Amino acid sequence: MLARTPFRRVTFLLDAMLSMPFSRDVLNTIHLIAKSGSFAVAADRLNRVPSAVSYTVKKLEDELGFPLFDRSGRKARLTDAGQYFIDQSQWLVDSYDELVRNTAMISSGTEMSFSVAINNIVNREGLVDFIEQLDREFPATRISVKTEVYNGCWDALYDRRADLVIGAPHAAPILEGIVYQSIGHIDWDFVVARQHPLARRTAVLGAEALRAYPAIVVKDTSLHILPQDTWSLAGQKIIYAPDLTVAINMIERGIGIGYVPHHRIREWLDEGWLLKKAIAEHKQPTQLFYAWHAHRESPVLQWCTDYLTRSENRLRWCQ
Repeated sequence: MLARTPFRRVTFLLDAMLSMPFSRDVLNTIHLIAKSGSFAVAADRLNRVPSAVSYTVKKLEDELGFPLFDRSGRKARLTDAGQYFIDQSQWLVDSYDELVRNTAMISSGTEMSFSVAINNIVNREGLVDFIEQLDREFPATRISVKTEVYNGCWDALYDRRADLVIGAPHAAPILEGIVYQSIGHIDWDFVVARQHPLARRTAVLGAEALRAYPAIVVKDTSLHILPQDTWSLAGQKIIYAPDLTVAINMIERGIGIGYVPHHRIREWLDEGWLLKKAIAEHKQPTQLFYAWHAHRESPVLQWCTDYLTRSENRLRWCQ
């Protein structure tokens, strides 16, 4: 028989491990012997007779096709293959109880996946805390967070691309089957770059003065509901930015003009990189809501709504 190279030995071992079922009992037994160096000690800790432990190990070694332990000395020593087996199976031992616990959660009705849509204009400072605690509470659930713009927030809910929306704007276009709760409002500032031609104008700006410059807009992500633009004038060129951060940078560079949520540009205004201007028809504050489907039995959704509707969490999205 040809000797196997180290690479072929590793490949053979992995193939053997993947081709056979492992129980928690077998893995615990092997790892206890490896740690203690004794079949007798492992048997005592497992409340089993040594012959039963030896049988378990021998059966596994027969299935693998090679020994895990060198029994020639007073102590049971791992072979090279046995050491590799211990190293590569440790994650199975560590995660077995977690796997059982998480599977039980799914069996009891906890969702395998949960999707949150968040409006691009809301303050994101509370998002990481929310997701961290949600993940800790439901470790078996795969969580996804996506950004939606304007009516895309409602559209994601109606189209079931999202289970929960943070910051859906204005009132729900369709009320049937939807629960929504107010979380406050976002104030808007109309801004231009400090080097922009409009920066020197002190009078209230009318449509004719504004129309000459591109409006920087983040495009509505709605697929089925009529989309909206944050602000633009008839006949005005529109440049669509991929997100609010890029939109702010484009305005600061002087590429165009537009409205930005006040909480996003406080420092820009304080430093003088952006200038707030008065225009004839100022954009009104945008009312924001949490929104989710009514009459849905969901442990994850129930936890989310309980967490988000606390007063200290409700207000942070608009500040």
